[in-house]
Amino acid sequence: MKAAAALSALLFASPAACEPGRTGAAFLQRTLGARAAAMGSAHAAVSYSPDAVQYNPAALATIGERTLSTTYLNAYGSTNFGFLGYAHPLPLGVATAGAVYFNAGRIELNLSNGTRGTVTAEEDLAAYAGYALPLAFGVSIGATARFLRMQLAQTATASSQQGDFGIHWKTPLRGVSLGGAYQYLGPNITFESAGDPPPRTMRAGVALRFPDVDARKIDPSVDLEAFDLTAAADVVQVLHEDLSPRVGLELGLTPQFLNRIALRTGWVFGRAAEGLSFGLGYRGGGFALDYAFGNSPDLGGLQHLSLTFYF
Repeated sequence: MKAAAALSALLFASPAACEPGRTGAAFLQRTLGARAAAMGSAHAAVSYSPDAVQYNPAALATIGERTLSTTYLNAYGSTNFGFLGYAHPLPLGVATAGAVYFNAGRIELNLSNGTRGTVTAEEDLAAYAGYALPLAFGVSIGATARFLRMQLAQTATASSQQGDFGIHWKTPLRGVSLGGAYQYLGPNITFESAGDPPPRTMRAGVALRFPDVDARKIDPSVDLEAFDLTAAADVVQVLHEDLSPRVGLELGLTPQFLNRIALRTGWVFGRAAEGLSFGLGYRGGGFALDYAFGNSPDLGGLQHLSLTFYF
């Protein structure tokens, strides 16, 4: 127990664990996709996005084609984060599965029991499976089950199970969607006999998508075939943390003779590890490539790169 407590204290003093609150497995809150990351993680109500697996499993019901997504995140110091996920539409609903990997980099270990050396500060793996079911009147529900294994300083290990539940509504108002989710529900994450609760999260959001507009009808001289706009806003409450509003905006442009290009930006309020974000996206030929940069007022920048295949 003493060794686990010492390892935890050492880890939480490192840049890899600079997260507010008093919960375990903070890496689960890292954004899985670059599109959502660029939009300030305001994604609980956004439709047609594979990134919904992290924010609202019910919104996966709006996906109409098979998608395979992978993301790499380069963050503070030598912290690394990877994601691989797959969503598969079925005759009734959408099934999804995937895995998240986190490595907090190397640290010098020097404990009172004589243990010393250079070790991996933290290495975690979370595997999940979920299902989203469309109901009547544009409403869908969804759930995700997750298995988590964590290792601190290559010495102490813990495992846990969690679940997410969500609801999504494509309202009768054109382009307007609402969403809400309750996430990371499960037992404490325990190393030996001491443990912390998972980062239980409640989120609610609204999204407004203006449909594709034929730009040439507005101005025949422009080199755009169409453009679209998506605006989103979420309110997020993480256990033991302050309420965190967040907003995001995406402008989609389809130039003549080219595929869709997206410009994105967002802002996260009330979190030291997040703030302004922006990014770019390209989709065409059955794949999408997205990039996001997030600037933290206290901890510096995070860079996301996502590749998604549609088939």
